[in-house]
Amino acid sequence: MTDGAVTNRAEMRRAFISHSSPDDGYVAELEQFVRALGYDSVFNDVRSIVPDAQFWPEIERGIAASDALIVVITRASMKSPWVAQEIAFADSLQKRVVPIWIEDCELPARFADRDVIDFRPGSRVRDRQIAASRILRHSPPILFGRETWLDALDAAWADRNLNLYTLVAWGGVGKTSLVAHWVAERFMKVGWRDVERYFDWSFYSQGSGESRQTSADLFISEALKFFGDPDPTVGGGWERGERLAKLVRQHRTLLVLDGIEPLQYPPTDKAGMAGRLKDPALEALVQSLAADNPGLCVITTREHLTDVEALPTTEEQKLDCLPKEAAVGLLRHLRIVGTDEELEAAWKDAGGHALTLQLLGRFIVDAYPDRDIRHYKQVHFVEADEVRSKGRSALKVMVAYEKWFESAGPERQRELAILRLTGLFDRPIAADCLEALRAEPVMARLTDGLVGLKETQWNLALSRLVEIDLLSRSGAGREAAIDAHPLVREYFAEQLANQSPDAFREAHSRLFDHLCKTTPYRPDELPGLAPLYQAVVHGCLAGRQQEACDHVYFDRILRGGGSKGFYSIKQLGAFGATLGAVAAFFDEPWTRVSPNLGGPDRGWMLGQAAVCLRALGRLTEAIEPMRIEVDGTIRKKEWEHASTGSVNLAQLELALGQLDQAVVDAQRAFEFADLSKVESLRVVMRAAAAGTLHQAGRRKEAEALFAEAERMQKELSPAEPLLYSLQGFHIVDLILAPAERTAWQQVLRET
Repeated sequence: MTDGAVTNRAEMRRAFISHSSPDDGYVAELEQFVRALGYDSVFNDVRSIVPDAQFWPEIERGIAASDALIVVITRASMKSPWVAQEIAFADSLQKRVVPIWIEDCELPARFADRDVIDFRPGSRVRDRQIAASRILRHSPPILFGRETWLDALDAAWADRNLNLYTLVAWGGVGKTSLVAHWVAERFMKVGWRDVERYFDWSFYSQGSGESRQTSADLFISEALKFFGDPDPTVGGGWERGERLAKLVRQHRTLLVLDGIEPLQYPPTDKAGMAGRLKDPALEALVQSLAADNPGLCVITTREHLTDVEALPTTEEQKLDCLPKEAAVGLLRHLRIVGTDEELEAAWKDAGGHALTLQLLGRFIVDAYPDRDIRHYKQVHFVEADEVRSKGRSALKVMVAYEKWFESAGPERQRELAILRLTGLFDRPIAADCLEALRAEPVMARLTDGLVGLKETQWNLALSRLVEIDLLSRSGAGREAAIDAHPLVREYFAEQLANQSPDAFREAHSRLFDHLCKTTPYRPDELPGLAPLYQAVVHGCLAGRQQEACDHVYFDRILRGGGSKGFYSIKQLGAFGATLGAVAAFFDEPWTRVSPNLGGPDRGWMLGQAAVCLRALGRLTEAIEPMRIEVDGTIRKKEWEHASTGSVNLAQLELALGQLDQAVVDAQRAFEFADLSKVESLRVVMRAAAAGTLHQAGRRKEAEALFAEAERMQKELSPAEPLLYSLQGFHIVDLILAPAERTAWQQVLRET
């Protein structure tokens, strides 16, 4: 999906990529580059791993239908008889042949006396490294009304005093399309200019929504690998973020972070955190790069980013809606019929929203042979006025589009069925997941028209949805993944959940089973765990919370509990990703766990949420699940657990400055310890409560409780009569406090 960008099918330019099977690793990024050259459709024979005579007619048709043959120059391709045959056939049709030099191999004589696009390593910038893009599939061939914004981004890159540039706009205004087009046109198309390192990441593609917690863990892990870190799992979140920033600063790097708002506190946050980043690793990275960066970090988000607002080396701009002239140009490009005044009226009623206007134009072209703009009034934009500020006017177009799809015959109904599948996901849909959904048996009101579909029909439906900008596609052939704009996914998710709840649950159940079956049982790294995290979400949406908890989350992600368990947390430090899995079990984060989970597991899941939130520094959010868990142990008279839970709660409240409540919970901790009759716990909890009293300024009470704890310690273990470990730290802290206070007073007087 590309915001504010259109392509007329009658004017499309097509390219055929000719390469050898060993070159397949280049294909995904190469397709993006070819599109950046101005070709709207790309034929890629990646499926022909072992070409044969029966496949050649399809190759001929692909070349004949293309405007140019893109030849990948590598050692393997220059030895391939199939590539030579494809070049000869293109020459016979007088097709344009465009050579792209990928490997440092001998240049064939045929291309020696002509311009060659040179993408060999180090061909322009020594040791340049360009990561495979996650956003360039959103690069539109034509961008309307954004020329000044492209120039502004150029100026940001050229300004060596500017370290971080943020684009803010609500969904569908065109942030991603703008930045993707800028990268494709101003960098990729011209050989990356003076960029030494390029890396981008789309947080839209990692889950979003109220109940799906996006994590920065996978981004941090993959980025650390790309920039050369020897072990991305070492250190806590903040440390890894700072380490990544240090690696990024070693080169003139263009880093694009797209759609980070799922990792920001919402504007409605009551703790004064609105706009701040939730993830410590991402926060450390952004703050560190904002302070010092020889390159540029570009961020897109729907919310104001408060973490760096005070730094003069950062700039934040609000991307506005499409201006009237650009909107009219967009609609005219689609050959929409109407006077300028009528087109302007549609622009005004759509709020200038790029995605809305794009969908509207496509809808009118598809649904009405006369292409008359006046049909837009049937969309009833006025009903969306109250929520237009969030870009939801586009959903009104989707309502009209869906009704038309349903009544326009089997081909359109097939396309609608594919669009509905996007509502099952909060990220791009991998090809294997699509195959699982298309398999027998049919899911009523969801896959009726897709099961048993011929591959040619399936590919035609996908291609048409891509051409009309309702889908985007990455990769090629049977391995291609598809995606839709987050607002479109949101629309179909709501439709499925409300109108076809049985199919909604059945589809998520099938995806849960598929991911559990096709993923290695216990992958060792975070990328390998990603399908299991995704499986947990699908399992919970299918109503299979207990299975998802027992067989996937506990057994395969955590690898059990105790000292040898909690793998994702202890070994990988993936608190954010783990919290994302935990969130799936909540009907209301972070207070109400799904009743589909057994009673003991509900309390345990509250504790899991509290642990992850606390580790991520989200202390205010951690209090509520921790308190609910403690209350549950009290009701069940599990005094040992109630004691440890209460002291953890007290420490959290202490960190937040809630001193009175911290004292109350610390005192409850040793009362519960007494009820447990575990003598060692009684000592520990008295010392912890005494430390809390000391921090609250109640020194005499703290001294008395420490004395009681030491007396009990001596009785319990005469050979070790003094408090030690953490308890010893607490009492030493109290003993040294007067001397420390005197020393600081002296220092302050001298300064």
